[in-house]
Amino acid sequence: MDEDAYKSTYQQIREYPCVYEKALCSLHCQCSQGHMFRLADRHGVSCQSQSHQKKCSQLLDHLRRQTRFVFKINELDGPLPHNKEIRVQNGGLNGLRKLLQLDEQQDIDIADVVSQVVDIYGCVDGLPYNEIMQSVMAYRARPKRRRKK
Repeated sequence: MDEDAYKSTYQQIREYPCVYEKALCSLHCQCSQGHMFRLADRHGVSCQSQSHQKKCSQLLDHLRRQTRFVFKINELDGPLPHNKEIRVQNGGLNGLRKLLQLDEQQDIDIADVVSQVVDIYGCVDGLPYNEIMQSVMAYRARPKRRRKK
């Protein structure tokens, strides 16, 4: 499949792009509002609810801004580099899990967690980001595989 055709079709399928797509594709969590699809040999996720997509987007934007200092990034125009974005998404969700005192062994539902946090704290501006950042910094993606010689 031509890469331009792929990107065009991908954008058509995702009416409301899921901002937590990397976390969902890394199987770190699930989302009741997410719709996973396959296109060619790749996976993607779209959101079924514009209101949930907006809440998630606001939260993730705040998380990214909070990590600028920690990751030593001066300007931020959208998503972070892949590994840092994975840490922000998965680590941020771990931090929200701790705030809500949810079981660490149970998969979390992103839409549910974001809604609970907004209900408790009123808006994403009021979250205790200093506590959430500890989870972001502690999160480690799977280690690189070493080649056998």
